[in-house]
Amino acid sequence: MSQKKNICEVCEKKAEKLKTCKSCDRQYCPKCQSPSTKQDFCKDCVSMEGVVSKS
Repeated sequence: MSQKKNICEVCEKKAEKLKTCKSCDRQYCPKCQSPSTKQDFCKDCVSMEGVVSKS
């Protein structure tokens, strides 16, 4: 059985775990999760003003 490689769609690096961004539906690694929110959003979506509420 072949093992699927987990590739982050934000930084394009291999990762053990991936989450799905609630905004863009991309798979991202823990390093690409936004540090300013505890929600499941990638840092790219959070950096776009007005896309994600930081509260």
